[in-house]
Order: sequence, then structure tokens, then C-alpha cells
Amino acid sequence: MRYLMFLLMAFAPMAHAGEVEDVRAFFDNLVARTNAFDAGIASLYSPDARMITVRDGTERMEMSGAEWHELATKVMPLAKRRGDTSTYEDVDVVAHGPGFRVTARRIPAVKCVADDNYHLDVVKVDGSWRVTEEYTETVSMSQCEPSEALAASLAAMLKGLRPLLPLDLDEDTRLEAVELVGPTLIYHQRLHTIAAAEMDLEKLIPMLRQIGWQNACGAAEMKALIDQGAGVRYAFVDREGTQLTHVDISPGLCP
Repeated sequence: MRYLMFLLMAFAPMAHAGEVEDVRAFFDNLVARTNAFDAGIASLYSPDARMITVRDGTERMEMSGAEWHELATKVMPLAKRRGDTSTYEDVDVVAHGPGFRVTARRIPAVKCVADDNYHLDVVKVDGSWRVTEEYTETVSMSQCEPSEALAASLAAMLKGLRPLLPLDLDEDTRLEAVELVGPTLIYHQRLHTIAAAEMDLEKLIPMLRQIGWQNACGAAEMKALIDQGAGVRYAFVDREGTQLTHVDISPGLCP
């Protein structure tokens, strides 16, 4: 009996080490295929997997593995247009629950803000590793430094706009300020005839988002800046200054 216990104790660490290597290989393959925009990676996620993203520290979004299976073929071509890849540093694999947890410092190419809290949980299902949870943190606006040419173009646009402000865009909308954060132009717009409490926001907000997209992608000069790497945010408030919504358009999103 003692000899049997010795064997079990001796071989357990070896088996564990082998699984750690397997999980690391699984993770490296997942990253490589994701960065190659392979929609087939959705098959590596369990249908009941939880994919959690926290944006700007407060906005939490969650999607199941089954939903990711449905969306991957639509999302990957968009990610490819944007060049939306990530690199991972300080990768570690540790036992976690019935499987393992991969932790890493994730650095997204299109945001240039490191995600220090990234993790990926995997378990073995019918002999194959499957993702059961993925947690990421991100920001809505890129912090990447614009190229010299893009920075000059954005500065020129600001210089031309600011003397005109505030500017009535139509009978309801006033452009009050424009600022530049990294490579992103932020247009602060007030709906000065409208109070949020008086409006059907379920109808108003989609309309504002559509207007934002049309303004950004439908204007040749603006679309050219976006194609060069600029981002655009239209931030809407009501007449009292209550935030209604904001619309973000980043490189690769305009058709």
C-alpha cells in the first residue's frame, strides 16, 4: 500500500506538468488562430462558456459560447479590417477548479492599452480542451499614438472647427465642443430642445447612433481620416446636460 501511494504521489506532478504544457499549447494555438482571424476558433469554446468584457472599467458585457459560435463568422472579417490582434505577455497556467486557468497581460494592437487582468479557463471535454470562461478588459477609445501625418490632419480639422463653435447643426442639435484624445476626435453635441425624460429613448438612441454613423462614414473627409487610423466619437446630451449616448466609430468600421 505504501509503495502504491508513493507511485501515485510521484506520478501526479508529472501528469500535472504534462497537462500544463498541453494547456499552454492549446492557448498558443487559440491566440495564433484568433490573430489570423479564423472564425473556426469558436469551436474551441464550450457552448455554455462565459465570455465577459468590461469596458472603461464600468460597462460589463457578457456572451455565451453558443452566441460566439453564431457571431464568429460575422465578427472575424470586421476584426481583420481593423487589424484587431493582440499579443500576450507573462503567460501563466495554473490549476483552477476542474481544469486550468491561463492568465496573461494582453496588449491589443488597436487600443494600445494593456489588459492586466485577462484570464482564460479551460477544461477537458471528451478528451479535448475547451474554453469555459474568458475575461477581458478594454477601453472604448484607442490610446495609440497617431502618425505624424494623421496628427497634423486632426490638428488642422480642430483648428478649422473651434472658431465656429458653438455651431447649430440643425434645429435640435448644437455642436458645443470638439476635443482630441489620442487619435480620437470627440464631438460634444447637445440636443437643446429635448429633455431625456420627455423622449422615448428606445427610439431616440438608435436614431442618434444611425446619424453618427452617417456623419462619420458618409463624409469623404472624415472617412479618409478614419481610414488613416483616426477614431470618432459623437457624444450626445439633452438640453439639461444629461448623457443620452455616445457613438464610437473606429478604423475598419466604415464600409
